Amino acid sequence: MAFDLTGRVAWVTGGARGIGAAVCRVFAEAGARVAAMDVDASALAQLERQVSGFKSSVKTYQGDVTDSGSINRVVEEIEAQQGFIDILVNNAGIIRDRMFRNLSLEDWQRVLEVNLTGTFLCTQAVIEGMAQRRFGRVINTSSISSLGNQGQGNYAAAKSGIIGFTRTLSLEYASYGVTVNCVAPGATRTEMTRTLPVEAIERFVRKIPMGRMAEPEEIAVVHLFLASEEARYVTGQVVFVDGGISVGF
Repeated sequence: MAFDLTGRVAWVTGGARGIGAAVCRVFAEAGARVAAMDVDASALAQLERQVSGFKSSVKTYQGDVTDSGSINRVVEEIEAQQGFIDILVNNAGIIRDRMFRNLSLEDWQRVLEVNLTGTFLCTQAVIEGMAQRRFGRVINTSSISSLGNQGQGNYAAAKSGIIGFTRTLSLEYASYGVTVNCVAPGATRTEMTRTLPVEAIERFVRKIPMGRMAEPEEIAVVHLFLASEEARYVTGQVVFVDGGISVGF
């Protein structure tokens, strides 16, 4: 079965690289009008080159998920250029890994600000419109780290918070035709994971039952299903896409 998003407008935050860029590509191939938002203008330009010639359009918008003014400007531009937003993928995120004894308040606050508060602000900007139109898909990004991971107290807290946020909103908006779900990737080959020490990656991969990291597209196709009409009865769920590692937690 091919999932069809023709006619839908999808806003993807953190859309220029990694999983976000893969979501943009997969959604565009499925016919969605995609709005990719990121703070990195050069990465957005690279994404535009990657998706030229796709079935549907991908427009890019520079914006900051921690700045409500920036978010509102981007939403206004998307709606003026592409139409009302039907699908929101909250993907923007950062890591600042430290063992707890070395974790500064600044690194704690910044990781929560981008990952958790950014998810809140972007959702707040569009979900009431979705409810009024009686259709919407909000897909949040958590992580296998939400189950706990050494050196990621800030990141784990943010990603666990996203799960609670997802489940709560799913209850509040189910009767309005808006589904709210969460994808929790495991180790994935992205720019973010390439910054980690090789030994740390190898140590983690040895714990994965499938014995390898995910490719971004393997995560993005789960987003595609959750965004589709076929997933209309799925809400409040957390889908771990991790090669089986969460089974052992």
